[in-house]
Amino acid sequence: MNAVLAIMQKDILQWTRRPLYFISSVMLAILIISAVGNTVAGANDMPFGLYDPDRVSELAQQLQNSKKFRVLIYDDPDRARSDLARGNIVALAEIEPGMLEDKVRIVTDGYNPLVDYQISMGLLKGLTQRSGQLHLPLESSTLFKVDFNLRDYVTPGLAAYLCYVLACMNLGFSWIYEWMERTYRQIVLAPNGLRSAIIAKTSIVTIEASVVLWLALCLTSRLVGFTLGHNFLGIVWVTLLSMFCFTCLGLLVACFLRTIRIYTMTISIAGVALMFVSGVVVPVEGMPGWGQWFARAFPMYYSSDAFKGVMLGTPADYSHDCLVLLVWAVAALTIAINVLKKQQAKL
Repeated sequence: MNAVLAIMQKDILQWTRRPLYFISSVMLAILIISAVGNTVAGANDMPFGLYDPDRVSELAQQLQNSKKFRVLIYDDPDRARSDLARGNIVALAEIEPGMLEDKVRIVTDGYNPLVDYQISMGLLKGLTQRSGQLHLPLESSTLFKVDFNLRDYVTPGLAAYLCYVLACMNLGFSWIYEWMERTYRQIVLAPNGLRSAIIAKTSIVTIEASVVLWLALCLTSRLVGFTLGHNFLGIVWVTLLSMFCFTCLGLLVACFLRTIRIYTMTISIAGVALMFVSGVVVPVEGMPGWGQWFARAFPMYYSSDAFKGVMLGTPADYSHDCLVLLVWAVAALTIAINVLKKQQAKL
């Protein structure tokens, strides 16, 4: 135990003596949560034209309430279509009163599928809100009554991705630097040195990386505008478990890749691939069958599912998520220990 505490104290001193590394880690987390999250969630305040000569529709108020559009009222349809052609508005809603019911025609430029997607999402939110009634031939219902937007939905997945990045990077750098600084041999050849090093490294990296993520979430939640929910204890436990899982995976990779450059390149490429297939950017349910199988084969999917549950209150299978994360952690740690013991015997 004394050896474990000594190594942990050494790592804490290294952490505090390198404030730029800590600051850069926090800034990386803030950048991913804010910039990447906003990009995935889409634009807000999009200029949306409305031509309603008889003022019979409540569509303008509904679109404003969606917080995705800035509605511009037109009295001249030709001018409205001209602004649409020049890109001054992203879409135009034309209201045509009828004898029995009103008719709404949505007009877009038609050549930007990403903008069309954002318009569709904003319209769906505006038309299905419960804050008012829209007198249109449209009926909708939901299985779960939720009060969060696309930005809120994206953030838990980014938190899971950051657990991977922060845990793997911190563990890899800390472990590989021991080789570079020629202290690894002294540590592992001491009595119980290898076991103490593994316990100390995985524990301190899990805590350090978790602190960075918590700071980033707290700082960006109000600046960017997303919900953290009310289950703060759940966020703490999911963060620690996810960090521990990815720390063990980082240790396993570091056993084979002993240079910072190769390790960083490998972890970065794998992280980007996992982010796109684990439901962080694209919902897993919207992937082809092989993509869904691939996503559910790796722990980032289960970390993301658990984060969504504790932050958004959506249904989540916590026991299954935690079990998968623990299985990955134990398996990676077991393999890493065996590899390190073989390497220790060669010293």
